[in-house]
This record gives sequence, structure tokens and C-alpha cells, in this order.
Amino acid sequence: MMDRVSLYTYTTVRGPGRKSGSYTYILEYITQKGPATLTVQGELEDVTENQAQLAVLREALERIRRACEVEVHTDSLYLQRGAEEWVKGWRAADWVTARGKPVANREEWERVAGLLERHLATFRVGESHPYKRWLQTETEKKEEERKACMTDSGNLTARKR
Repeated sequence: MMDRVSLYTYTTVRGPGRKSGSYTYILEYITQKGPATLTVQGELEDVTENQAQLAVLREALERIRRACEVEVHTDSLYLQRGAEEWVKGWRAADWVTARGKPVANREEWERVAGLLERHLATFRVGESHPYKRWLQTETEKKEEERKACMTDSGNLTARKR
């Protein structure tokens, strides 16, 4: 029987264009004694919304050391459709889209796809879960701190907690 892990993600990077923002994810390992959680917060610089979502998913998956049943809770249809539908076609077409263009974020998708292969992964998009409000609140607080630091120092340096 595989271990079970729930992954909950949130990022403040939204909308079109490149920007900076904050993220939080929770890895919840389901153990015989009950859930054990790991919470990670960080900052992203000069990324699109899709790049932010991919980066957070990759970072979280890299922390899972053995094959597990992983349930990913996200607000990103891009992540779900990419992982569950598009990657197979992209690989078969040598990382070219159906429109004949190179896949955006190819390197990150290759890394994420390789990490997902180790697991039995399912995606839950936009569904309510016990951490939803907390994730949003804490990530927004982190974003306010990031902006305050940027204003105070005039520049931004990457920090993780």
C-alpha cells in the first residue's frame, strides 16, 4: 500500500504578464497516527501565473521522497490539464503544441512530469478544503511583508521560510 499525501497550494501571482509574489504550500502526510503537515512559504520573482503554479508544484513534489498517492489541491486548471492531459501529447510530439508551437514552460513541465511519474497523482481544482482560507490569508500576509521589504530596501531578495 502506498503512502498518502495531500498537497495544498496557493500563490499571489495572478493574471497576465510577469510579476513577483508569494506562495504557500502544505504537504499533509497521512500516517497511522493521523496527519503530519509541513508548511512552506516563499517568494517568486518575475514569473507568470502559470510559471508560479508550476514552480510551487515542482518544489513540493521534490520534497516527497518515495512513491505516494498524491492528491493535489490547487486553483490552477493549467496544472491539472497539463499534468493529466497535455503532457502525454507534448512528449509524443517532441514538446510541440497542437498548433505547432514550442510548449511554454517546457523545462519546468519536463521536471514536474518526471516527478509526477513516481506517484499516483490526482488533482482537485478549486474545491473547498480545510486549509483553503488559512492558505490564502497567510500567503497574503507574506505578500504584504514582501512588498514592505521591497519598499524599505528598494530591492527584493529571495527568501524562504
